[in-house]
Amino acid sequence: MSSHHHLVIITGANRGFGASVAHSYVANSGADTVSFVLVGRNQQGLDSVLTSLRKLTSENNVAVKGAIVGDVDLADMERLDNNLVRIQAAVTELRNESIQSKNVISKSVLINNAGSIGDLSKTAKEMTWQETRAYLDFNVVSFVGLTSAFLKDTLGAYPKEQYPGHKTAIVSISSLLAVQPFSNWSLYAAGKAARDRFLGVIALEEKANNVKTLNYAPGPLNNDMQADVRRTLGDKEQLEIYDGMHKSGSLVNMDDSSRKLVLLLKNDEYTTGGHIDFYDE
Repeated sequence: MSSHHHLVIITGANRGFGASVAHSYVANSGADTVSFVLVGRNQQGLDSVLTSLRKLTSENNVAVKGAIVGDVDLADMERLDNNLVRIQAAVTELRNESIQSKNVISKSVLINNAGSIGDLSKTAKEMTWQETRAYLDFNVVSFVGLTSAFLKDTLGAYPKEQYPGHKTAIVSISSLLAVQPFSNWSLYAAGKAARDRFLGVIALEEKANNVKTLNYAPGPLNNDMQADVRRTLGDKEQLEIYDGMHKSGSLVNMDDSSRKLVLLLKNDEYTTGGHIDFYDE
């Protein structure tokens, strides 16, 4: 019986950093079996990510199982409850499968990767409460909804008395902006700071239940989101820096950053509730 069966939920998994984290998890987590719940807007993208994860099985000697929850827009508050139920159903199915195959899940991981940058052309005084509400609904409110539901469900499924070895990890893909302000990033910075603190509180509340939380800032990644930043950012000084990084090839490679995150989770030596940056030693 495998003692390293991980259940891993990743939001925004159909492309970019979310997809990179999934691939790194198979290659670097030390798990024998990984049961993925891949959540995202684009069903086709999720299908192709899961297909490529299954191809890694033989290379890495890891069994990959997977469930896809597509067409999930976490900014759509009208459908949030329904989407949380769908994610929950996928988790339950994989859990039941693990019980039937007597390959008990030893670690449950939620990686909150989905998010948006907001309108970077505006300074704080130009923000309306309406766009602020829409931004925070997606980036904070739905994050809290999913995180709380996952935590309640996981602790219910693996009570410490019965499963003393089961571990739970909750990750927020954070940013330097959670701890340091920069012009034109008001909503993004506020959202990331709120998420960091929320996981800081969970770290204190659930310490006795084998739960750890981590706010991981992946660095300025060479991806679509960073291209959007360079196209829309209203602050000229920062724009010059990002353009320079892009032209010189010094933006962070997504796979390097996702590997660092997965190794942090594997080695389990990080301080729960803390904030770790890609550039930290």
